Amino acid sequence: MKLSQLRHFLSVVEAGTVRQAAKRLNLSQSSVTKSIQQLELSLRVELFHRGTHGLTPTAAGKVLIGRAKTIEAELRQIRNDLDASQGAEVGQIRLCASPTVSVGLLPRAIGAFKRSRPRVGFHIEEGVYPDILPAVRMGDLDFAIALVPEMPPDDDLQYTLLLHDNLVPAVRADHPLTRRGRLALGDLVDEGWVIYRRGRTGRDVFERSFTANGLEPPTNTIECTSFACTLAMVENTDYVTLVPTQLFAARSRRMPITPLFMEAPMQPWNVTVITRAHYELNQLCLAFLDELRRTAESARVSAI
Repeated sequence: MKLSQLRHFLSVVEAGTVRQAAKRLNLSQSSVTKSIQQLELSLRVELFHRGTHGLTPTAAGKVLIGRAKTIEAELRQIRNDLDASQGAEVGQIRLCASPTVSVGLLPRAIGAFKRSRPRVGFHIEEGVYPDILPAVRMGDLDFAIALVPEMPPDDDLQYTLLLHDNLVPAVRADHPLTRRGRLALGDLVDEGWVIYRRGRTGRDVFERSFTANGLEPPTNTIECTSFACTLAMVENTDYVTLVPTQLFAARSRRMPITPLFMEAPMQPWNVTVITRAHYELNQLCLAFLDELRRTAESARVSAI
């Protein structure tokens, strides 16, 4: 079994066909086919079901996917560690962030980090808790930054609180509700709401916000799997949505949406860094997490 064979295997898994994988790898189809066949021969298993519509992993193939991705992640970490040992400020950080972090904390932290380490690359994916957890477990990502309602027990993952936060209702900047002063959540039950629901927790936390205050959740709702569309709906209509307060921290320009002032604190929804347990991040990742913590502290102070 060779590392090149594992890379070819993962490429075929992602592409679904040998032809597309070969194109991405800049190799001939016959070379990729031979590489996969040799890998199957060395492991003495079939890795793919071969059908008219492409290749799908067998049970053995699915087992190998996780292991191969872990090996790929370890090789990437080795490269980063070796660069760091030579004093090189280069490498790549692979992370996933929830949508509100992606438009709030993350850009500010990366901007500050790149000023002192301009040659560091970033691979950024967007996702929500708990959908992002498998990629962290398998090593596809160095870490994830997500909004987590509570710290669950998990032997494979470590959860580190980055920022205490709360949800807050938000509306367009010139919405009539902005002129009513402090509001109770009960004042908003009859409003139209847009629920950002990329993962299964979206509606759960929305409904929990109301039931925790002894209220029936609003029925005039729109569910949206795009955060950009959610914000656009609020910006251009009278609808209300729930977002974390850190979204509004340290903004240098006026946003098209604004938080409402509430009489009582809303539901906690904390910003958390998720990493593999019992696994030491490389120095590059640790340095970026330090920058992220400084940015989060600045956001916390700005929100006070």
